[in-house]
Amino acid sequence: MHGFILSWPFLNLSIYFRTFSVLTKLHNLNRGPVKRLAIDATLRAATPYQKLRREKDTQKNRKVYVEKMDKRAKRMARKAGALVIFVVDASGSMALNRMQNAKGTALKLLAESYTSRDQVSIIPFRGDSAEVLLPPSRSIAMARKRLERLPCGGGSPLAHGRTTAVRVGLNAGKSGDVGHIMIVAITDGRANISSKRSTDPEATAASDAPRPSTQELKDEILEVAGKIYKAGMSLLVIDTENKFVSTGFAKEIARVAQGKYYYLPNASDAVISTTTKDA
Repeated sequence: MHGFILSWPFLNLSIYFRTFSVLTKLHNLNRGPVKRLAIDATLRAATPYQKLRREKDTQKNRKVYVEKMDKRAKRMARKAGALVIFVVDASGSMALNRMQNAKGTALKLLAESYTSRDQVSIIPFRGDSAEVLLPPSRSIAMARKRLERLPCGGGSPLAHGRTTAVRVGLNAGKSGDVGHIMIVAITDGRANISSKRSTDPEATAASDAPRPSTQELKDEILEVAGKIYKAGMSLLVIDTENKFVSTGFAKEIARVAQGKYYYLPNASDAVISTTTKDA
């Protein structure tokens, strides 16, 4: 064949593998900033010069002509891990149990995910608002330090807890280090503090300020559940409510967010960890 010109992707396999050998040798002899050779891109870069290089080659014993200027490097994508955000109801008589379970689960997940770049965050909600007790982290040492104190007691600002989790998830997603985001809500589904009171306590502290009804609080929480779904995050609701006084609202939250629901009133951190990884 006269004046052979390489045409990609019509390059046959035998030539491809011979070229691979040539490129490997070239790569080994010229180690510079190129760490991993992109064979396809290198061949495409060499294609326009095949006829000219063949004419200059007096021996004409090569099928493909590749030179140093043709080398192209692979752009390696950094693996993005998952972020698990625990939103924990730290109010009521079972608050300490829930917080201890969230702490144990978070440490267990971090210990098992040292190669997968997974992160955890813990957001307890109690009193009038939620707080980010543990920002997204892969550090077991930081988690242990941040979780030495486990705040408990007071009201149940469930809506603010979920809203805070969405904000943390969105901010983490911008970093590029996080792929999948899952919010794990450990709660009985009950709420008695509105988001307005959480974000603007002075406005709602007045004696004549109207108190939100139970239905208004539920509507507010379901609205946040819808935002979780729209933001592309997953929701896992672990219901700790006593079945004898159950309202079933925790299950409704999971349904609106198109998430998963488990009734685990007495679950250990090992059970919650397994449930989270399987979700």
